Parts: sequence; structure tokens; C-alpha cells
Amino acid sequence: MNGLGRIADLTVNFTRNGSENSTLDMSISVADIYMDKVMRYINLYLSIIVISILCIFAFATNIVNIVVLVKQKVRSCVSLCLLCLSVTDFFSTFAGLCTAPAKLMTYLEITTSPVDPYAIYFVMVYLCAIFYDTSNTLTAFLSLERCLCVSLPLKFKDIFTFRRGAGAIFGIYLLVFGLNMPHFLSSGLEWKTSEQNRTYLGLWLSSDRVAVDFYLNITVHFCLTIFNMLTVCVCTQIMLVSLNRSSKFQNRKATNRTSFSRDGPDASEETQSEELKVYSAVKDRSESGPKRKSDKVFSKDKNEKLREKDSLPLQSAKRIGSANSLRQKTVNNAISSSRNVNVMKTVILLCVICFLANLTRLTASISTYIEPKLRLGGEYSHWFRISLSIAHVFQLLNCSLNIFVYYRFNRSFRTTFHQVFCCRAAT
Repeated sequence: MNGLGRIADLTVNFTRNGSENSTLDMSISVADIYMDKVMRYINLYLSIIVISILCIFAFATNIVNIVVLVKQKVRSCVSLCLLCLSVTDFFSTFAGLCTAPAKLMTYLEITTSPVDPYAIYFVMVYLCAIFYDTSNTLTAFLSLERCLCVSLPLKFKDIFTFRRGAGAIFGIYLLVFGLNMPHFLSSGLEWKTSEQNRTYLGLWLSSDRVAVDFYLNITVHFCLTIFNMLTVCVCTQIMLVSLNRSSKFQNRKATNRTSFSRDGPDASEETQSEELKVYSAVKDRSESGPKRKSDKVFSKDKNEKLREKDSLPLQSAKRIGSANSLRQKTVNNAISSSRNVNVMKTVILLCVICFLANLTRLTASISTYIEPKLRLGGEYSHWFRISLSIAHVFQLLNCSLNIFVYYRFNRSFRTTFHQVFCCRAAT
């Protein structure tokens, strides 16, 4: 009886456990189906539609930047760096735009294409990332160049000549592409034959691709990004402090100029004009009045006075000329300082945009090392794919917002833009 009771109890428990496991499996399968639908809509709207629109916009803005900067002519290290930055952003957005057809083919599940969409997506995504890393490194170099210009103004011209700046920019391109060389040696496109005896262009990966991915994630996507962000943060902080100090100095200088104009050369000009009026009145009176005996007696005194009066216009002219030259020097210094301040503001805004755009990408990269389930193929890989799409959106914003910074703080860029793209003459 006890044995039969135990068997009955085990049977009931087994039935309960089996029903609970089947219910759990059904709930997991329903959750997976629901998540697949959500990811399908996210891929459609975020990864295809939104990113394609942003790619087109960034593509157009970088073309405008290149045309205007070339029209301005490259005359300094800053203008050369901005031109190279626009060219690099152009290639990065072009590679990102080339991934849109591959994403659309994958979404529509087109299998009869002679080209594997995943292979095209793989190649173009890495090219987009390589050019974007180059753009970030160029931004870090630009911030370092402006920071040294502020902190070492006397030695800056000897350190950053135009030729050395061009060599440094070329070295940045070689550095980034050299760090990514293992990617080109371990992957590529090759012709393959499917099970249906159909030839298509597919993806080739070497046997050590896992080690190459680990190297790229550590060296390029983590260390290089951290280095660029730290450089941008430190240099931006120094430039902000120097900009605040420069604005205070300019305000103090403007106050001194105002007080000097009230008590200095302008006041002397008024007195000089009054003296000139007195002199002309005395001279007219002496020439037009009747000659008396007293005039002969005091002729020597009058001649001395007239000589003093004759030297008065020359002295006043010299004073006015020195005041005008001083005023012209002050205006030229103010124009030069305002131009330097605008260049510094441009670099600061570019650095801030670069830092905010890379923060999402760096957060997604660090989270995969903290939680391995977030990696591709893991349990929460869908969240990693969403974070990659969001990081790509910020990347495109970083590549497309530069034109607004140039237009706002670069008067020469604004004038050339109106001359090239507007029907009216630039004001």
C-alpha cells in the first residue's frame, strides 16, 4: 500500500513537473517569437530607414564641407585638418550607406541574389568603422594642436609648421589602417558554390578570425577610442579655461580702451580743434585789421606768437596720426583675437560632439566584456544589436553636424558657402 502510494505520488509529481516544464517552454517560445517581431521592426525602422536617411544627410553635408573648404584654399594646419576630417567622414558615411541594400535584402529574405548580403554588410561595416576611427583620431589631433597653440603660443609656430602638420595627418591614416591590417588579412570576398549548384559572392574568414576579432576589440575599438576620448577631454578642458581667461582679458582691455578714449587722444583732438579755431581767428584779425604804431612796436612778439601758432597744426597732425595708428593696431588685434577665439570655439564644439557620439559606442563595447551574454549569439544579443544601431545613429550625427559648427563660427566658411551655393552675393 505504501509502495503503491509512493508510485502514485511520484506519478503525480512527474506529471506536475512535466506540465510546468512544458508551460515554461511554451512561455519562452512565445517570448522569443515576440522578441523576434520586435527586433524585426527595430531593424526596419532604426537600422534601415533612420540610418539610411542620416547617411544621406551626412553624405550631402560632407560634400558641401569639402567643396567649401577646397574653395577657401588650404592655408594652415587647421584648415588642412578640417578638410581631411570632412573627407574621412565622407568615406565613413558612404560605407555606411552601402550597408543599406544589404540590410534590406536580409530583411526581405532575398536568397536568389548573386551576392551574399551578409558579406557586403560585413565588409562595409568594417570600412565604416575604420574611417570613423580615423575621424576620431583626427579630431583628437586637432584638439591637441589648438591646445598647444594656447598653452605654448611662442613655440607653437616652430613646432606645428604646415609641413609637420601634413606629415602628422598622414601618419594618423597610416596608424589607423596599420592597426586594422589584421582584419584585411583574415577576411574578404570570394566566389562560392551553394547546394543548389549556384555560384555567388560570399564571405571568406580565416581560421584565426576569433583571435583577430579579440585583437581588434581590445586594440582599436577600446584602447584607441579611450585614448582619443581622453585627449579630447583634457584638451577641451584646457581650451575652455583659456577661452574664459581670454574673454575676461578682452573685456578688461575694452574697458581700458573706453577710458583712454574719454581722456586721451579724442579729448586732445577736441582741444586741438579749439586751438586751431583760435589760431585762425587771430590770424584773420591780424591780417584784416588796420596797422598801428603799436603793431610795429610789438612786431617781434607777434612774430614769435605766429611761429608758435604755425607749429600748432603740425603737432596736432602728428598727435592725430599716432592716435589713428594706435586705433588701427587695436582694431587689427581685436580682429585677430576674435578669429582665434572662433577657431577655438569650433574645435571645442567638434570635440564635445565627438565625445558624446563615442560615449554610446564605448558603453556598448564595455558592456559586452562585463556581461558575455550581450555578445552576438548570446542570450541577450538583441540588446547588443539595438545598442549598435543607436551607436551608429550617434556616429552619423557626429559626421553630419560639423557643417553647422563651421557655418556658425567660421566667417570665411559662411561667406564662401553663400558665394558657392547661393544666387546672391555674400554679405
